[in-house]
Amino acid sequence: MKLAILGSSPLALEAALRFHFHGASLTLFSGKEEPVEWSGENTTHLGIRTLIETGVATKPFDSYAAWKEFYQKPLMTFLRQHQVVKEHEVVSVTKRFLSQEEEIPGKSRFFDLFRVIYEMNPQEFISEQKETNPDLYHKLSEEFMGSLQSTLEMYEDFDLVLDLRYPMVTKSMAVTGRALGEKRINPAKVIYGLETLKNLPADTDRDIAVIGSGKLAAEVILKLENWLKDPRMNLFVVTTDADPFAGNKKIAHILEAMDRDVEAEIVKFEKKLREWQELDDFVQVKYPKPAEPIPRLNFFSGHNVSAVDELIDRKRLFLTLEFPEFREGKKHPLNNQLELKTLGVDKIFVALDPVKKNVTENLRILEPGYFDVTPDNWESDLVKLKGIEDEIFKLFSPADTH
Repeated sequence: MKLAILGSSPLALEAALRFHFHGASLTLFSGKEEPVEWSGENTTHLGIRTLIETGVATKPFDSYAAWKEFYQKPLMTFLRQHQVVKEHEVVSVTKRFLSQEEEIPGKSRFFDLFRVIYEMNPQEFISEQKETNPDLYHKLSEEFMGSLQSTLEMYEDFDLVLDLRYPMVTKSMAVTGRALGEKRINPAKVIYGLETLKNLPADTDRDIAVIGSGKLAAEVILKLENWLKDPRMNLFVVTTDADPFAGNKKIAHILEAMDRDVEAEIVKFEKKLREWQELDDFVQVKYPKPAEPIPRLNFFSGHNVSAVDELIDRKRLFLTLEFPEFREGKKHPLNNQLELKTLGVDKIFVALDPVKKNVTENLRILEPGYFDVTPDNWESDLVKLKGIEDEIFKLFSPADTH
């Protein structure tokens, strides 16, 4: 059988090892993906045994960096010696000929192969031809090579596909998939998906909007903890959830600290206001009325982002939010009073939980031969992988296993 395994997750590495020893002809499309967090449990007896049998000394895998250096790296080297490893981003997975609705009379859809389309750097393609097909390489004209200015799309056909990729794609700051004006905004001011974990606000960023309230948004807010301690900074959290971060103790600790700061400011304000009100009228006019403190933390729960705009001077972004009547907004419910509102911010972190590149546009939800597992919990993921092996062995007889 000819098998494609998609992903750079520890689970994809484990699957590649297993099916290599089962005698499959496989291609691992490792892409450039990285896990969001390190669980500390991403090894197996098969992986350790393979390292020992190939003469690699095993060392403690007590961090993600150690796991990559002493476990993943030598095992990937082993796989490259026996199988095909392509470090390219997969663009789509389709059937070779069949449409999503089409059936073959008297046969399963599994009769048709899967087509994996992936991106690669043209220079990699040219260098590859120089090594594997020198006759073709010498026939490549300068004009042809000069025309390869951007990424090149290639494809390969497979009997089976195991999609073990991490979710990586955040398409839009709007959960509907599109916010008005989103594509015109300075990309340095709107950070998407996993890139939000690699960026911190600049010194000049005073007002930040975080969009989302899932795992990724929680990680972003935890990274902003020190930034939030500065009394000049303001955070706006926009989410469709009614009660965001409910039950998250780490986030609750940060939010409670900010609430205490506001309460302390309110106590000071009320004292100054009483003192000002007790002044005679002719004295009051000489002193401005104390300004009520503005909360530095604002939740817009149950809200959608419908548009984003940028001033001509490119110094501020403006988010347009809508609150539909069919939603609840339990966190800071006073912000629900207006159906439409606008926020001015310096930077936006679109921290909606990522998804995989959508293949259900091209394949059926239960497509024979296509197996999809989103890495989550190592032990349960291994159980799922064992179930996939059992399903595949119903279609193919495994070769002698080690």
